[in-house]
Amino acid sequence: MRTRNALRRVLAGAVVVAAAMTAALGGATAASAHDSLVSSSPADGDSVSTLSEVTLDFSANLLGTDGGNLVIVVGPDGRHYESECTALAGPTLTTAVALGEPGDYQVEWRAVSSDGHPVSGVIPFTYTGEGVSSGAEESPCAAAVGAGEAAPATDTPAPAGMSGLTIGLLAGGGAVVLVGILIVIILRTRGRED
Repeated sequence: MRTRNALRRVLAGAVVVAAAMTAALGGATAASAHDSLVSSSPADGDSVSTLSEVTLDFSANLLGTDGGNLVIVVGPDGRHYESECTALAGPTLTTAVALGEPGDYQVEWRAVSSDGHPVSGVIPFTYTGEGVSSGAEESPCAAAVGAGEAAPATDTPAPAGMSGLTIGLLAGGGAVVLVGILIVIILRTRGRED
């Protein structure tokens, strides 16, 4: 009888541990997701006749890492048309621009997600208005951010080290092993008493 009660208690404890692990692993998975671009002005493929600033809105507040957030605008002539450095306000990046001749432009961006990982992309658009600037060979903020170009248009891999998911899996695996050892100890002790 004692063995059955002890076994029931151990199994109930194992269920509680398993539920806690599931909750922890679910949280670790959500925390390891990068923020994403929700909207932009101009949007991908837009045709605009006037444009004084580029605005990018993300799914969460970005980190203000020095030089990590960058928005550049490159014209059909390969020149840069941003007139000020990128400003960060929560989940929004804004860059003032003065465009040149009509043609195909692209916004190249890099942002630091709330999880610390950089994400980047390219947004092509067409400008149909009159040129107000001759552009520049380099981004006016290239020296401030340590780069003349944005990162490639793909998510960059996570830096070396353990992610939240890996830590959660290790902690969960350790808990399962600990529960298994406790079951064996309790069953051996109860077996000797009976």
